[in-house]
Amino acid sequence: MDFKESKKKHHHISQLILSNELSLAIKELIDFANNAKKQFHHLQIEKLKDTYSNILKHSFSGIDDPERNKIYSYVQKSLLELNDKIKECILTESSGLSIYNLKWSLEKDLKSQSDETLSLINNLTFDKELDNILKDNNINFSKEKTTDNKVISRQNALKELFNFLWLTDSYHETENKIINSICFSDKIPWHDKSLVVSSLTLSLLRIFDVHKFTALLNFYHAAENQVWQRALIGIVLALNKYDERIKLYPELGKQILKLSKVDDIDKQFETVLIQIFKSKETEKITKKWEEEILPEMMKMQPKIEENLDLENIVTDKFLEDKNPDWEKVFEDSPDLLDKLQDFSQMQIEGSDVFMSAFSKLKNFPFFNEISNWFTPFYKENEHIDIIVEKEERNLFEFVEQLEKSFHMCSSDKYSFCLNLQLIPESHKSMMMEMFNEEMKSMEEVSKDENLLNQFAISKNIITQYLQDLYRFYKLHPHKNEFSDIFKWNFDVQNSDFFNKIVTNKQVIRNIAEFFLENEHYDKAVKIFKIIEKKEESNIELFEKIGYCYQRLGRYSDALIYYKRAQLLDETKQWIIKKIALCNRYLNNHEEALKYYKEAEKLDAENLYIQAYIGHTLMRLEKYDEALKYYFKVEYLAPSNEKIQNPIAWISFIIGKFDTAIKYYKKIIEKNSNEFDLIHLGHVYWCAGKLDNAIKCYKKALNSFNEDFDKLQESFNENRSYLIKHGIKELDISLMKDYLHNNS
Repeated sequence: MDFKESKKKHHHISQLILSNELSLAIKELIDFANNAKKQFHHLQIEKLKDTYSNILKHSFSGIDDPERNKIYSYVQKSLLELNDKIKECILTESSGLSIYNLKWSLEKDLKSQSDETLSLINNLTFDKELDNILKDNNINFSKEKTTDNKVISRQNALKELFNFLWLTDSYHETENKIINSICFSDKIPWHDKSLVVSSLTLSLLRIFDVHKFTALLNFYHAAENQVWQRALIGIVLALNKYDERIKLYPELGKQILKLSKVDDIDKQFETVLIQIFKSKETEKITKKWEEEILPEMMKMQPKIEENLDLENIVTDKFLEDKNPDWEKVFEDSPDLLDKLQDFSQMQIEGSDVFMSAFSKLKNFPFFNEISNWFTPFYKENEHIDIIVEKEERNLFEFVEQLEKSFHMCSSDKYSFCLNLQLIPESHKSMMMEMFNEEMKSMEEVSKDENLLNQFAISKNIITQYLQDLYRFYKLHPHKNEFSDIFKWNFDVQNSDFFNKIVTNKQVIRNIAEFFLENEHYDKAVKIFKIIEKKEESNIELFEKIGYCYQRLGRYSDALIYYKRAQLLDETKQWIIKKIALCNRYLNNHEEALKYYKEAEKLDAENLYIQAYIGHTLMRLEKYDEALKYYFKVEYLAPSNEKIQNPIAWISFIIGKFDTAIKYYKKIIEKNSNEFDLIHLGHVYWCAGKLDNAIKCYKKALNSFNEDFDKLQESFNENRSYLIKHGIKELDISLMKDYLHNNS
């Protein structure tokens, strides 16, 4: 059984158990256990099967068993935990995946140790406090002689501790003592605790364990900056994954519900969830950068180089000030400046705009260790020390400023520093100076408490850590061996524990607003509908539900909500226009016209309304009236050349050939289009100017690359209008054959 099959089977059995389909679950679990080939799995299943059989027997024997529900819950929990163990056993022993090969090696090493000695961390010298903790818990380490310095041994110790906590399935007394001691130690630095929290999170998401959940809650409540934010993210992810399962563990449930008493828990949960949703938008942002902005900038390169005066770029003056000509540089490409400004705003708001740039810088040996993808950036890290020591210039100040920066996640900061070693000295000098100046400016801003308060700092930490997670799940060479959390559905509105912890309903509303803003209308409307049950007669809510349905193409549903909104404000032009629009899409043209006319009374000069009245009248074949509206639009906006198309076409339909010829000539002069050429040909033919008509048809045929089928299709579509203006059916057929033979 391969990786995908094992995961699928495990998930299926879990769902059966949580859906109270225990008989079927036991049958499937026996089949699953056959793949693990461990007798003790079958013995445990048989024991649980017997217990469940007794529950069934006593349930219908007329005997009231007050312990039945408790025993049933015990069977559910035991089956779920056994299902987890069987999955891990199969993957560890037969999947051949690199992660499970590492797990197999770790388990083998631990089994080879005596009960008194658990050799977990080799050459552990990084902290006397943790050293004593491990000794107190019978976790010893070998004092092997090594030529490595103390810092390197420390990094190896952290790596092994990370792997141990991550790849251990169930935590028992020893693991719990270690984690609690680390959590509440005053001497272990925040960055080491943060790494432990990441290992806990990965471990809990891999396999459920009450003790892991409790450990994350402890790290959260300890409230150490940089650490509690990471623990919170782990808690939110675990709540999303195990919402149904947690109900089987009442004591854990009580611990989790204590979160609802924490100040600002609503804002904290909202921040994490919104940032997760923003992270899910990263691929869209990267695509926009690579497909829209970067090519546009490449086209502008000579212009930019001229304006930036690259030959003198390293002068002192340049380093002190920003180029005052930036806006002029973009005069040839006005869209580009707007797009770049959008990107800057997105960055400020927490969107991941650096993924594209740094995704190609994750091949350094540093990233061979999984723990390093989660190591917070701090200046004492051995890898940073090595870079600083190698450089001729003093990088200490730069690294110190980089550590404080909120503009890059830790993973990208390490990439940036590691890449410095590969940059030519001349370029490095300029880059470092500019970067230092920018860093100092940001530091000055951060000193203003009004601009960067404690919650804003926490929000930035959450943003950075989720970006680290995003890089791991999207860029790690073995990413396919993990369940990508950024592909999960976060249906928080249906989460039992989320709704108990987050009592401020505005959080749910804000999530819906985020989905609406980012065009996830299907998700937005689901949440808005839940809110609707609790908020009657809310005009804005009705409008937004209607708008979501409209964008999803569900116009009948949209119409229902727009009309509800109109009952609360009959004169609101936006609603009236939307009702008209939905009626147009539903081909209720008389109804659409009625509402467009209402909107016109409120704003007689509105081009949108005038144009759509014209469109609706045209569909109702009220051509003379439609033409009046199109002429009005042309008068109000003479630069709007698109209005010329319906004017030309309707003029042809109603037999105003001179007007039609005049407008089609204008259209073709600006932008020669094969269909416009055909239509002009029709006008000439109906006006009795046969030679001109044939010239237009032949020119159109050339534009079609001699594809006669397209020309014929167009003739067939417009046949009724030609006949209306006196062209005989036979002549239409002869014209098509004539053009075909003479093309």
